[in-house]
Amino acid sequence: VAFKKTFSYAGFEQQTKKFVNPKVLLLNVELELKAEKDNAEVRVKDPKQYQSIVDAEWKIIYDKLERCVESGANIVLSRLPIGDLATQYFADRGMFCAGRVA
Repeated sequence: VAFKKTFSYAGFEQQTKKFVNPKVLLLNVELELKAEKDNAEVRVKDPKQYQSIVDAEWKIIYDKLERCVESGANIVLSRLPIGDLATQYFADRGMFCAGRVA
């Protein structure tokens, strides 16, 4: 299978590019770490509260990535973006990923 103009981030070069009997995970979800600043407003009185929010955002993305790995797939394709954190995460585990695949 070849992909035409998929969007790639850092870590793409290190990903495995050839698989025999691949297991493919198809997603319709973003795998990016980004603040939801357009959709939420959070007011904190203590820096520890802010840090807990940041930690929760990191936990959410890492939980999603770990579930992808636990699925047994070695190729992850998503219709939505797969960010550089996820790309490197998968590359470190011998997996291939591509985002914005139509």
